[in-house]
Amino acid sequence: MLTPRDLKGRRAISYARWSSDRQSAGDSLRRQTEEAERFCLTYGLTLDHQMVDNGVSAFKGANLEASLGRFVEGVKAGTIPSDTVLLVEAMDRVSRVNHMDALEFFHGVLKTGVTIVTMLDQRVHTLEDYRSNVASVLMSIMAMSAANEYSAKLSERVEQSYIGRVERAKDGARVKLSKVPFWIDQKTQELNGRADDARLIFRLASEGVSHHSIVLRLNTLGIPSAKGGPWVKSAVQSVLATPAAYGALRLKGETIPDYFSALITETEWLAIQHRAKVRRSNPQANNAANLFSRLTRCGHCGSAMTMTTSRVSKYRYLACSGRVTKRTDCDAPNWHYETFENAFLDRIGFLAVPSTDAPREDPTASIMDALSALETKRENVLAGMSEATDVATRAILLRQSDELGARIDATKRQLVEARESAARASYTAGTDFTEDAARIKVMSVEDREGARRLIADLVEKIELESDGDVRLASVTLRSGRQQNIVFGNAEPQ
Repeated sequence: MLTPRDLKGRRAISYARWSSDRQSAGDSLRRQTEEAERFCLTYGLTLDHQMVDNGVSAFKGANLEASLGRFVEGVKAGTIPSDTVLLVEAMDRVSRVNHMDALEFFHGVLKTGVTIVTMLDQRVHTLEDYRSNVASVLMSIMAMSAANEYSAKLSERVEQSYIGRVERAKDGARVKLSKVPFWIDQKTQELNGRADDARLIFRLASEGVSHHSIVLRLNTLGIPSAKGGPWVKSAVQSVLATPAAYGALRLKGETIPDYFSALITETEWLAIQHRAKVRRSNPQANNAANLFSRLTRCGHCGSAMTMTTSRVSKYRYLACSGRVTKRTDCDAPNWHYETFENAFLDRIGFLAVPSTDAPREDPTASIMDALSALETKRENVLAGMSEATDVATRAILLRQSDELGARIDATKRQLVEARESAARASYTAGTDFTEDAARIKVMSVEDREGARRLIADLVEKIELESDGDVRLASVTLRSGRQQNIVFGNAEPQ
């Protein structure tokens, strides 16, 4: 059996984990980091860097897919040397799942050649020791079982705490809530100064005003959203969906009536929900009504162009969402939808004529380079955390790590979108849309969803600009080619 002194000169990576945001604001990172630094200094190891899982539970095995899982994959792939020493505070930092599942994962790590050290008991875990010494295996199983049992009991206590809160709330007692609607005071749980703002939203919805028009009204009046910024459709939908409007508290799957002061009656609230459901199920409200859903942008301010219907004439228009919801100062006029659709379909063959231009540059390589640079930067930040000597510096570096993680996720999504766009361009490159133009016009009547998908395969975006009576639609194809369609006054004749 190896001892810590036998590890002198080895390269080490520490792993720190905690389950809750409350712990991240406390002492967990400092304690686990200083333990690793002290261990390496005492026994002559070189601390390469630190892996951190902030707010990741080991009871459900989430950490096995997070930093710890990526570490194992790195060893298997050869990017991390197999003779690395992995430093953890105790067995429960690695896993709190059932001891058999934990032992399987632990054994899998050791099979890669990695040595694991649990610093709390100074034990050195190696595959050779586990194979030759059954006592080592039994000690680890007992530690894993104890960690799982502790977490199970803790989870049960939390569950019972929730049940107790529900029962107290049913009895009319005030219980601590982490989140309340914007018209409820967090401490007193009574109506606050924004109750009238909420009443306006529910009154408009009861009168049959659309979510889009409610957003417009709120932004025009300068009423801030729950987060303080301008309103968006999803925020209004979220407000209208909460039973707190008629005074009910929804807690742990239970609905407790008469907990808050009501803004409207339950009957009124249910009527609003029914009206929203009917609107969602209306076949005229789906994306197929607009063949260019998510493709059209305002050429003046860059906002999405959304379909709207005139209450007076019943004509449908493409309108700048930035102007309509007052999010921007844009004054771009509406486009008559039928006029635009007919003109586009008449010219779709012209749009898709094979281009003699140079092929569009594939952005995936540059996105992958940017992704690699971000990942390297994050690794450097994590390395800096292991070298930092004070809690404040580590907190700053941890925040930087989280920010880089968010940018990495966004870049990965961008990479997926680029690859999908390239695949669509490749697919449509061999399609003769000139010959199919007549069929697409028929589809626009008989199979609008099919026509919408076909147009989305061909077109990346359409920017609509207006200059007096002249309207210009700048169409960017997925091949990278750009074509312009010039209109006269885009109003119905």
